[in-house]
Amino acid sequence: MKKILTILILGCNVLCAFSKTYYVDSKAGSDSNSGLSSDKPWQSLIKVNEHAFTAGDSLLFKRGETWEGQLAPVGSGIPGKPVVFGAYGKGALPEIKAAGHFRDALLIKNVEYLVVEYLSLSNFDSNVASQKTGPTGVRILAENIGTLHNIRLANLHVHDVNGDNKKGSAEGCGIFWDCEGPMRSNIEHLLIENCTVERVDRNGIRGNGTFSVRSNWFPNKDLIIRNSILKDIGGDGIVVKAFDTALIEHNKLFYIRTRALDNAVAIWPHSSDHVLIQYNEVAYTKNENWANDGQSFDIDGNCRHTVIQYNYSHDNDGGFALVISDVINNDNVKTTDNIIQYNLSVNDGLKRKRLFNFAGITDSTIIKGNIFYNDSEKQYTTEVADMDGRPVNLYFEENYFSYPGKTFGVFSQSPQKYAQTFFVNNSFVGSIAGRNNIPNIKDDDKPKRELSGKSITTFPWKYMPEKLKKQAVLFPESLYQSIIGLPVK
Repeated sequence: MKKILTILILGCNVLCAFSKTYYVDSKAGSDSNSGLSSDKPWQSLIKVNEHAFTAGDSLLFKRGETWEGQLAPVGSGIPGKPVVFGAYGKGALPEIKAAGHFRDALLIKNVEYLVVEYLSLSNFDSNVASQKTGPTGVRILAENIGTLHNIRLANLHVHDVNGDNKKGSAEGCGIFWDCEGPMRSNIEHLLIENCTVERVDRNGIRGNGTFSVRSNWFPNKDLIIRNSILKDIGGDGIVVKAFDTALIEHNKLFYIRTRALDNAVAIWPHSSDHVLIQYNEVAYTKNENWANDGQSFDIDGNCRHTVIQYNYSHDNDGGFALVISDVINNDNVKTTDNIIQYNLSVNDGLKRKRLFNFAGITDSTIIKGNIFYNDSEKQYTTEVADMDGRPVNLYFEENYFSYPGKTFGVFSQSPQKYAQTFFVNNSFVGSIAGRNNIPNIKDDDKPKRELSGKSITTFPWKYMPEKLKKQAVLFPESLYQSIIGLPVK
């Protein structure tokens, strides 16, 4: 047995020692070449897709050139030696255009330990207004395979995907992951960083899968989406679907829900646990038709232990945040044990005329240490906490609400709807009416419950507009001391 094991290890070492780098040039290449130097590159995607890559191999596309078709890698890496797809030379990113001839410009199916970087990917069919096939720039598919490990997408430009904007259809996506059976399948360690996703219908980055319901729960694990830009997205921006443990940070999302007429939000988890959303800037999410949503953030159905913190949200039509539970049954648990803290919201909710929306029966949500500021000169009335449902154990603690302009904040709903909502140690400044409708409001008391999770000692100053920095002295020093632990400047 030891001899067999030794042979296997030596065999792996030999294979890894002979890892190869291949080159592809759409103009000067030939599929009859070896592909092993930039002087003898391959030419076509067909040749690339026919080759089974092994651990440590690299495939490099020449910058400034274009391929029409689909990239569908074959062959996986191993821990420490991924297969890498990237670029060489100077100029613009290599462009792969599916052009509606393929559902996906890049299809990663049942491949793991893979890096794809420095490519431009599009899927625009000029012959139709919208493709009905669920087109994507990138599709990651774990199908009847068990667990796929370690996929990294970096420095990609995913753009111009004209999919269907109707929610529940075969929606188009910029980057999409999917897990299908009958064998339980999932993805562990998915990293998306330094990417730009733009002009995509319907979704920017999102997932789906057979195993996202609690009655058949086999979640993906360890998602990171960071340092990316999403703009001009027809529907939803980033949707964390069916993950246990995800980190969404340092992203910028501008002009989300620009064309969809149904529900869509900039960043939100669904059917996920332990999601941390932090240090993002979200702006100009649309709600032109008085539909639901249009917010910066959403803690959606079947979610537990979500934290939204340190974000800068401004000028989003539908408001700052939605918190909602799906219908509770074998497939869905109650949305519970979630925290929204230390965020800055400026002029959110003017079009839909609400700051927060609570729907369904959610439990144990803490909203703490945030600043909600609205200096709009439009004569609007904005519902501070719109109660479409009956949240339980909802706590607003040590927040600062300021309405110095012509827009009014209001609590206009019945005391019964606020029965399980508790306001403690908050500050209200400017035009805010209807607090007498809240039966549990004690602004002079100490918080009734301790905040769980990590201690937070900083506030996202770098995201704050200059006009607010100049007016920071208007905010109570005691509030800032509790939020940032630093003197007011």
